Amino acid sequence: MNETYSLSLALVDFIPSIAFAAGAAFLIQLVWRECGKVCASLMLAGSVLVFLAGFFKALWKLLYAAEVANILILSELQFVLLAPGFVLMLISVVQLSRLGRKAPASALLVTPWKIPFLFVMVLSSLGIHGILTYTCFQRNTKWAAIGFIIAFLSVLAMGGMASAEQTISLQWIAESVNSLGQVGFAVGCYLLYRASTTQPAAPLAA
Repeated sequence: MNETYSLSLALVDFIPSIAFAAGAAFLIQLVWRECGKVCASLMLAGSVLVFLAGFFKALWKLLYAAEVANILILSELQFVLLAPGFVLMLISVVQLSRLGRKAPASALLVTPWKIPFLFVMVLSSLGIHGILTYTCFQRNTKWAAIGFIIAFLSVLAMGGMASAEQTISLQWIAESVNSLGQVGFAVGCYLLYRASTTQPAAPLAA
């Protein structure tokens, strides 16, 4: 059964991607400055993949809602791009979290082929937000941590809604939750980056 999207709902679907891109821009700068070129390149590549996944899905929804075209590949690419994107970002934030350590330490029903990508995507996304939250507390940037906690919770909420019947009202709730989560991510990235400019990270632990 085809889902029905309104133009307003389709336009709102661009907000998470824009918010994510804003947050990722600060995160890339932070990783570049503290972890070096290679680590920053992983973050950049991962961020681009995640952004394109959301952007292409929103573009498909907009074209579909406007009855211009139904380019389904734009929607299906979401899972293919998100999984490797979040994995690359996860590798980068794991390296970032090691700085200063004192001791070693869908709007669509999921079809079978998407399950591995969804599994990797969710675990990697949760890992990214969890590690960034830990990093924030480690650096005493509690407000940034709150942003990443909001993002973490939004991932859990989106996962819970993915298998439910996709009514218009549920889609609005999902878009609102997703937007809130990505805004939390953006705010967290900005505050963490700003704090790093005044609180240089300690060298890597041996």
